[in-house]
Amino acid sequence: MTLFAFMLYFLHSCCFFGDFISKLIKYQHQELIPMETLATSVTRFFLQKHYIEPDQAEWFQYGLIRRMIGSLTFLLLLPIGAIFVGWIGSFLYLYSFRFLRTRTGGYHAKTPHGCLLTSLGTMFAALTLAKNLYSPLLIGAVLFAAALCIFVLAPANNASLHLTANEITAIQPRAWLRLAGTVLIGSLLLYICAPLASCMAVSLLAVAVMLVLANLGLGAQ
Repeated sequence: MTLFAFMLYFLHSCCFFGDFISKLIKYQHQELIPMETLATSVTRFFLQKHYIEPDQAEWFQYGLIRRMIGSLTFLLLLPIGAIFVGWIGSFLYLYSFRFLRTRTGGYHAKTPHGCLLTSLGTMFAALTLAKNLYSPLLIGAVLFAAALCIFVLAPANNASLHLTANEITAIQPRAWLRLAGTVLIGSLLLYICAPLASCMAVSLLAVAVMLVLANLGLGAQ
């Protein structure tokens, strides 16, 4: 392939990728209104059935919307990740990331669009790194270094969560248990399929970076 042909191909790929991302953002924006309507309806139903107290309604609705956005983001990012590391690698990265984040917390963008772009940028950087981790020793180093960082910093706390000391103490063992399970599976994969282990290693690294950013006071507070 000549340099000129490569440049044309690169420009075409960038235009296609940019158009694809803009469509993702537009699609997510269109989906937000039905999500909010559904979350409001579910919250109202739970209030009527006395499953939650009135003072819990706002927090319940917020959590429901966050989970809906998270699920939608997962489905949108899964095929993009598959381009880099295949479907199994993409699933392992995204599932491990979400599995840990629901207990560890970390950096959160201030808007749903920012959340999508942050998730996309993080995945792009992480999976690019995963494709260049050839040595099992290096993969293991990333895996355990990230795990140590998560162990020390999790769970994240900020003004919007305002977790008490007792709540943090209650959450920590759950976060550590999930972390231990993820590290164990990643370690086993090192001996079975190193490329898949690298996907899990960079997933932990991404969680660790999100925790560092949150502890620096960045993102939604």
